[in-house]
Amino acid sequence: MTSERTSLPSLLWPLLLLALLPGATGCASTGSAGGGGDKEEEKDEDEAKDLAKKVELARLELDLAKLEAEQEVAAAERELTQSKVEADKAHIERAGFAEIGRARELDEARLGLDQSRGRAEDAAAELAELESMYAAEEFATKTKELVITRSRRDLEHARRAVDIAERKLKETEGYDLIGKDRELEKDDLSAAKSVMEAEQALAKLRLEKKIAVAKAEQELAELQRKAEKLAKKNEKAKEKGEKTEKPESEAAKTEPPAKEGRP
Repeated sequence: MTSERTSLPSLLWPLLLLALLPGATGCASTGSAGGGGDKEEEKDEDEAKDLAKKVELARLELDLAKLEAEQEVAAAERELTQSKVEADKAHIERAGFAEIGRARELDEARLGLDQSRGRAEDAAAELAELESMYAAEEFATKTKELVITRSRRDLEHARRAVDIAERKLKETEGYDLIGKDRELEKDDLSAAKSVMEAEQALAKLRLEKKIAVAKAEQELAELQRKAEKLAKKNEKAKEKGEKTEKPESEAAKTEPPAKEGRP
């Protein structure tokens, strides 16, 4: 009976001393708080990794936006240059026709008419000469008829050529030259319109790409700010944890060991 009474207090004394020690409850609470801190730290680390991936993706998207902008703007500039070349060509053709081509074609038509008239006059004179020469001849009747018939046919052809040349001249003066001038004017105006549209398209494309690049830059900058903010937060939490752990470890080193009580 006496041994039971003495053994029970001897077992309770260490427990009572442990409960009264200030570091005992602190260690328990620190352990539970440390578990929560580890979870929070893991969450912050996961968020930091996710932000790092997003930053890298945003950087790639920005590079892609810049590359697309350069390529598309360069293509639009080439198209504008081509439009200007075609416009210059159309303008030169119109000016050349107005200054030189119109007069040349008109002169060619007039020359054709004059040539046809000359051949007709030559044929008529030749026929008259043949008729006069063969009029006194009493022999070679068949030869005379053959030569005169051929000359009359040549004269008829020459007169028909004159008629065609006259009509061609009128057609050239009244329709062909005017129609060609209008066609060249149309091509000139169409080319000028293409240049204007190409310039507007290039200006619009430049503005759109500038906005797209600016948006990509803004998104990248925003993600970088978030990543920096989270990094600072994690750094502060790490420093705070180190400061909290240091006094506890020092207190544990300086604290004397607990002695067992005696009955």
